[in-house]
Amino acid sequence: MIYKKRHLSMLKIHKMRNLVSVKEFDLSYEGLDAFRDKINPLLHMTKEDIILDFSEIQISLDSSAIGELMKFHSVLEKKGLKLCLKNVNKLIRTVFKLNKLDTILTLID
Repeated sequence: MIYKKRHLSMLKIHKMRNLVSVKEFDLSYEGLDAFRDKINPLLHMTKEDIILDFSEIQISLDSSAIGELMKFHSVLEKKGLKLCLKNVNKLIRTVFKLNKLDTILTLID
């Protein structure tokens, strides 16, 4: 495992399955740049789907966070891979469904 810290945020990348544990700060306005910087190398180097684990996300996402997820999706899609979101809360699922993002992003339980 690789552990990286910044502003009380911890990003855990489990290399075997490309599972990334996401913290609320990672997807906040203040933390999004640092999260992007941490994820980009993985996006460009991986040969497997990436799973973002949202189990610690209790809030909804703002438009900038959703935009970043769509950028991550696009990078992986060009490589024939998927961005999967795991343990997404009901509020975020509703936002994705209303915007038809649930047809683009892969949501898993």
